[in-house]
Amino acid sequence: MIHYTCDRCKRAINPATETRYVVEIDIRMVSVTDPRDVQVDELDQLAELHDQLQRELNAELGLSLDQTLDELDEAVLADDGEEGPEQYDLCEQCHDAFASNPLGREVTVGFGFSNN
Repeated sequence: MIHYTCDRCKRAINPATETRYVVEIDIRMVSVTDPRDVQVDELDQLAELHDQLQRELNAELGLSLDQTLDELDEAVLADDGEEGPEQYDLCEQCHDAFASNPLGREVTVGFGFSNN
């Protein structure tokens, strides 16, 4: 028999009598893919910054100048043994708390002032 435990409160979840929720978290790096979204002067500055960072990274890693970040990313992704997003089990109470505040930020209490 498979035993489930809530990853938030560490309480055992009985799937026969309780609802079990699975939260999947998928984190990816996002880059600018459409240069039309960036203004020309911003694009020049970003390209210059990218080239400078590329030179510094290559010097730090001891790579030749013709190796690019794309080649490094492909090598890292090929070595990454994980498949799919991270998964976490939640009980019903923890699911409700997570759904109302998924980033876990502190909720600020608003004060009601009159308009006069």
